[in-house]
Amino acid sequence: MSLNDIGLKYKTDKSSVHHDYLGFYESFLAGRRAEPIRILEVGVLNGASLRMWEEYFPAATVIGADIVPASRRFERGRVRIEILDQSNIEELTQLAVRHGPFDLIIEDGSHMCEHQITSLRTLFPFVRNGGIYIVEDLQTNYGAMLERYRGVASETCMEYLKRWVDLRVSDDQTDIASVEDAFLRTYGRSAQFLTFYRRACLIKKNVRAVDRSGGAGTPLLTSCAVGVPVEVFAHVSHAGDVFGGEGFIHFSQENRTLQGISLRSEAGVLEYAVRPAGGTWTSWMPEEQFAGTRGQSKPLIGVKVRLKSGHDKDFGLEVAGRFVGGGDPVVVPAGAECAASEAHLRGLHVLLFRSDKSA
Repeated sequence: MSLNDIGLKYKTDKSSVHHDYLGFYESFLAGRRAEPIRILEVGVLNGASLRMWEEYFPAATVIGADIVPASRRFERGRVRIEILDQSNIEELTQLAVRHGPFDLIIEDGSHMCEHQITSLRTLFPFVRNGGIYIVEDLQTNYGAMLERYRGVASETCMEYLKRWVDLRVSDDQTDIASVEDAFLRTYGRSAQFLTFYRRACLIKKNVRAVDRSGGAGTPLLTSCAVGVPVEVFAHVSHAGDVFGGEGFIHFSQENRTLQGISLRSEAGVLEYAVRPAGGTWTSWMPEEQFAGTRGQSKPLIGVKVRLKSGHDKDFGLEVAGRFVGGGDPVVVPAGAECAASEAHLRGLHVLLFRSDKSA
């Protein structure tokens, strides 16, 4: 039986007789039907949809949450009932800690705007990566129904979701760090999609792994010379600010391109300039000054590093860059342009060493 067939069997208002959600939902859920997933539905009403989920997902655990104590009568088999107030962050969090993380959450509670937003902010972190969160009955955010369901909210849930859509669609054209709302700043780009249907929104979670190990990939240069320590700091697309304490930053993923850099050597003898895509070379920068951009979708297509005047007898310098679509690294001496036509820079290695002339 299809999800809608089962919904009709139990007379849930999610079926094609009323809201007609179930055919839409099934296109996203059918592939997980036999899995032992965990489901949370906020808003129990007459228990019909709980029985529907239990039958459609024969290996699932189903949690129903409602403010009405009499809802406990629907607990049976793989169905558990929790009594709570969905406007209470503490109670929602305790529920999620006890029973989560969840593969599917359906928010079908009071339909009050502030309750919809509070539940989303509180419970979405407890959705497994790849899981789905559904907000139902969003028609209450419009027209004559809004007068009843706005409550104390300064914005509707739909307005909040539209702000999320703006962040997801704009991708790196919007500076995510400038977003005040901590939830939207965290999850603005951590959804595979937000898709809207008649009266509902379905969100699939897709959190990108964050590497805070300080690792900077693999080196591009090898040398027998004893190197002078160099630190490379860069802003990297899809990775953020990255620190390379051993003179290099180089990731295997071609979408991780460098957008700006800062260098610091133990000897304090370096100067550098960069060229962003579609732009011209910057002026020469002293160590620890940032050259380039952050979060403006302007990958670098060239870099130059040189020794400060008067230090060429004491030090040697090699610079290597790896570019998108290229093969071997481009290796250049001090002061030369490290570039590969208009290709984007995705790896940089600066090797500073003491010259034999200084012995």
